[in-house]
Amino acid sequence: MAAAALSAIVWVGASASGVAAHVNRTVGPYTILVVLVEEPVYANNHAGFQFWVRKNEVPILGLESSIKAVATGHGQQLDLTVPPIDGTGFYVLDHTTDGAAFDPQGGGAWTLVLSGSIDGTPMDVSFPVTFPSYPRIGAPDQGAAMSPNAAAVTSPASAAPTWLIAIAAAVVVGMLGLAMLGRRRRKGASATS
Repeated sequence: MAAAALSAIVWVGASASGVAAHVNRTVGPYTILVVLVEEPVYANNHAGFQFWVRKNEVPILGLESSIKAVATGHGQQLDLTVPPIDGTGFYVLDHTTDGAAFDPQGGGAWTLVLSGSIDGTPMDVSFPVTFPSYPRIGAPDQGAAMSPNAAAVTSPASAAPTWLIAIAAAVVVGMLGLAMLGRRRRKGASATS
């Protein structure tokens, strides 16, 4: 029974982790890491991509003037603004070049293409990723730009993300398995006494 409970936990955990949220690439001597930006349940929704570029573990600065970023997904192609590197060492791509907030349209497959050059080294690299299917909750701040295709979801009843439900299910299955194992051991111990 414990093996069945462990198998269920592994299966649920594996099915919840099928999201490509971090992608690495190498261009010449440079390493590029792309990570998803995703804050799904706040009124000031913030989604997009963030990336860093390093050479021998040293961050490369100033790419906002030499890199172009384009995101494609859900039949859209969006030119994204590449701002200066932030305080955490990432370039955060969360707005289009016309100022609209990036919206992954309910999740799914997107591709980020970074093109241009890094200190004179040409690059044109694709990063396929999968945004989780988080609902977008509430309207954005009055000062935030919103894509004309973005629909605000106002019902908090649908706010529980799939991964959270999967983790809760894994915890419940694991606890049931441990309870049954403990019951078997107590039953076996009382029979030999």
